[in-house]
Amino acid sequence: MPVRAVDFVLLSVSGTQRSVGFYRDTLGLAPGAEWPPHWYEFEAGGTTIAIGKPPPEAPQPPYQGGISVALAVPDARAMLEELRAKGVTVVQEVQETPVCFMGLIADPDGNLLWLHQRKDGSAG
Repeated sequence: MPVRAVDFVLLSVSGTQRSVGFYRDTLGLAPGAEWPPHWYEFEAGGTTIAIGKPPPEAPQPPYQGGISVALAVPDARAMLEELRAKGVTVVQEVQETPVCFMGLIADPDGNLLWLHQRKDGSAG
């Protein structure tokens, strides 16, 4: 199954309000979608930069620090199963949000990659 594009890059942050100020006011990036108080997006040319800090009850793997990349795929569930069959580490099963389906895998070095499927069919 082909990867269509990079949908977003997620930066784990320790405080969203401080980080919103940095990306919006200091860097001057245009705000995009947001799900306060845990997720905010900014437009940087053709790439979306998301910042996130999970709520206490949320799964933690994507927020353990560092950066993760969301790969746009046509069918997140099918892609996750295809990769699982190839021995890829599945960190988080595909979950549905109001706007997408996404699951999380790790590369051989433990870098996190989202398998991301937008409900509107768009990518990138």
